[in-house]
Amino acid sequence: MNRQKRIERNLMNYVGTVTHTGTKLENNNQVFYKQWFGEQEYLRNNPDHSGFYKIANDHLDRTVPWCLLKGEGNDTIVLIHHSDIVDTDVYGPLKDLAYFPEKLMEKLREGKLELTADAKKDLDSGEWLFGRGVADMKGGAAIHLSLLEEYMDEEGFKGNLVFIAVPDEENLSAGMRGAIPLLKELKGKYGLDYVLMLNVEPHDRVDPEVQTFYDGSVGKLMPVVYVRGKLTHVGHIFQGFNPINLLAEIVRRTEVNPEFLERVGNTVTPPPTWLYSKDRKEVYDVSLPMAAAGYMSILTLAKPPKDIFEAIRKISEDSFDKVIEDLNSSYAKYLELKGEEIVRLPWKTNVMLYGELYKQAVADSGDEFVKAMEEMMKGIKQEIQDQKLTTINAAYRIIEKTLEYVSDMSPMVVIALAPPYYPNVNNLMIPDKKPRIDKAMESVEELAKNTWGQECYTQNYFTGISDLSYAMFEADKENIGYIEDNMMLWKDTYYIPLETMKELSMPVINLGPWGKDYHKYMERVFMQDLYDRTPKMVDKLIRTILG
Repeated sequence: MNRQKRIERNLMNYVGTVTHTGTKLENNNQVFYKQWFGEQEYLRNNPDHSGFYKIANDHLDRTVPWCLLKGEGNDTIVLIHHSDIVDTDVYGPLKDLAYFPEKLMEKLREGKLELTADAKKDLDSGEWLFGRGVADMKGGAAIHLSLLEEYMDEEGFKGNLVFIAVPDEENLSAGMRGAIPLLKELKGKYGLDYVLMLNVEPHDRVDPEVQTFYDGSVGKLMPVVYVRGKLTHVGHIFQGFNPINLLAEIVRRTEVNPEFLERVGNTVTPPPTWLYSKDRKEVYDVSLPMAAAGYMSILTLAKPPKDIFEAIRKISEDSFDKVIEDLNSSYAKYLELKGEEIVRLPWKTNVMLYGELYKQAVADSGDEFVKAMEEMMKGIKQEIQDQKLTTINAAYRIIEKTLEYVSDMSPMVVIALAPPYYPNVNNLMIPDKKPRIDKAMESVEELAKNTWGQECYTQNYFTGISDLSYAMFEADKENIGYIEDNMMLWKDTYYIPLETMKELSMPVINLGPWGKDYHKYMERVFMQDLYDRTPKMVDKLIRTILG
């Protein structure tokens, strides 16, 4: 069977296996991989070279399918992709056909769904394959699988390949985080030296003849800002402190704040944006809300967590100062009109990171607080598993419980971190390993230019968020502490083995096919890339690096 037929067969079988993210359907990846593993003579002859690694404490009992091709020497490339896909509800009446590309395209040609002009052009060209997951990202997975089949049939393959299919990438990356201990185990058991993690996420193109590679992946932080106010009746406004006022000031000063912009190489991050903000009142009354909270998304390229936290702390302190100043100015005018002596309000700026608040609760309430928190976390964990509680509302609840055990009852800002956390990664972070990868990529670029007249462009960061974020971690202990101390749900429902990541740190490359409209009903992949160009480039990269 030739390579194109292998890829087509693997892709159609994989796309036809429903693996919706965040549901038990993700476990269907085991069905697909039990069959695929069983079809490979090499894996039948080496039964300890494949398996299903259980993700620790996973409420959906998901596993990471993996296999190892053990060749000559220790140099090892880790091939990754995510096995989960988003659901097919957007396909409307064609949702059940989304897993069968040829049948889906027949209906699209009949006009059963409205297409954009670009999608219609691609459909009519016959050069694109439509369907859920064909681009994001079972197309790339089929390329890896098909090349593995070739390599397993070779005598004396030089180097080693570890293949992992991780679930949950579209949500909290439980699969990749859960696979890190697996990579450590395989390294120790087989004496592997990890020289590259190679992903196959699809890429966008501005110019159809320019292929994009990525040698890094953007980081992401989700800071939570919780503001506790002081309760009062609206008729006695100056006796209380409205947390909405302060949260609004913090939002205003952080939203698209250029202070957080970063440029590294040829990549620039967009500025931060708030995804949610609301008071904590659940019913209407004529009192001020007791608290208000929200969370934002911050993308990073090189800044460590500490720098982000301290910048948000400084903005929160300045916002607190400004709100107090404005309140006192208004209060002075109010007293003047009443003919009363002008005095200042009692409020003082008070901003804490959650880790600091936790330590204060332990200092103020000791074991009583620790036991209460342990008991509450059992309930929260169950509610999250039952999908009755979101991680962000769990974060608010944790902060509120902690505040109950702190003796200071004054208005306060608490800054925490909500899952997920994606470290920023780039091969510049491990300069001793970068030249080898750069040289191999040059050979891939030469192949593309000489074979198809195609130019190649290396983007320093994949900005769509990817599991490559867990391939390396170069932060110091202080920054690791910032994550561990301030991350909500840490080790209860969310955990990243940061020290193991630091130990395994390896270069990264994303080399995938051209795709369009991921997550939409017009999702599609460029077939020349899928069946010809990308497999040849991936093959060239693997063979060059492994010698």
